[in-house]
Amino acid sequence: MAKKMFALLIAGSMVTTPSAGSEVLGYLEDWVNVKWWDNNIPGNCEMGCFEPKPYLTSVKPYSSLNYGFTLLSERLAPSQDGCTNSPNNTKKAAGPCPVWDGTSIWMANSSKPGAALITESTTSMTPGMVSIREASRMAKMHPDGPKRFKVTLGGWSDYARIGNVANAQKVAKLLAQVTLWTFADGIDIDMEHLTPYSTIPGDDEFEAFTTLLNSIKKEFKETVEPQWKSFATGQVSSLQSAFNALPGWQQAAMKPYYDANIKFAQEVASNDVPHLELSYTTRFNAFVPEGNPYNYLLPGSVVPNTTFATDNEGRKVYPTAGDSIDTVNVMIYDAGPLKINFTTIMQNFVTIGKVPKEKLNVGFEPGEQ
Repeated sequence: MAKKMFALLIAGSMVTTPSAGSEVLGYLEDWVNVKWWDNNIPGNCEMGCFEPKPYLTSVKPYSSLNYGFTLLSERLAPSQDGCTNSPNNTKKAAGPCPVWDGTSIWMANSSKPGAALITESTTSMTPGMVSIREASRMAKMHPDGPKRFKVTLGGWSDYARIGNVANAQKVAKLLAQVTLWTFADGIDIDMEHLTPYSTIPGDDEFEAFTTLLNSIKKEFKETVEPQWKSFATGQVSSLQSAFNALPGWQQAAMKPYYDANIKFAQEVASNDVPHLELSYTTRFNAFVPEGNPYNYLLPGSVVPNTTFATDNEGRKVYPTAGDSIDTVNVMIYDAGPLKINFTTIMQNFVTIGKVPKEKLNVGFEPGEQ
């Protein structure tokens, strides 16, 4: 069984070496070590492009990368905690949790130029797609060897609900196109507010969420895989045509970008279609035993007076969508003063959640963990 772990990746802050047969997965933060304008890259890096040298250095210890973050919300809300439209809300930092607009996946507040990663009408590379494909290209063409690369939807700042099954199916179709356009190896879903969403009247968020997971896998099989090679071949021609159409002075300045991306598309076209992976990121308490919700605490740990609202969230997801999920990333952090037995957490996922061991990634933060 392969050993797995993942870590929040803050450029250069964590160094670890994957052993044979292991996966070391890092989350890329798309606001760290980026440039916010570049005349020599299509889209001008409006959504930020990683600086190549720091990027290649910081990702060197990792075998896999998740690009964070893309969002359903038109408004990033990093300081929000809870939903004002939830009847159970008691948090002062709560804010609105609207239903997704059904049209766009975002990379920043919608008021910013280039913020829409993809819409229902997108037919060409957006600035966000260029940024993500560049990160994908540098990961797969890394000097030390190729790394797997996925795109993450969600994160703490995303406070838009899927809301319904129809929306879930729309999101899946858009994410399939993001996977194809960026030559990613799949999608990571990191929806961190499912439980408060599910308390909002008229919202069956867990049904929508499991539909999303199953629909993404379906789109991979039926849409992305059949188009993969022909799309990459078409990108070689499209990139060359775009370069040829540039005035001479601009060709000289943009030649490095086009040369690298034409070569990347050629390599993608010549290789086999990769395994398109769907990962589900959840908390350490996604599966806990009934009557003993803190069985994972070490002796001497603080014991909370109440249980977490998110306890056993995994029971509402994995039985319905488990066959579609390739990897389960377990966030074993953000636990305040709790002292946690990591082995027990993993055992809970295996024995209670029936998650195969080979699907599990254990997650750490950079630092003492």
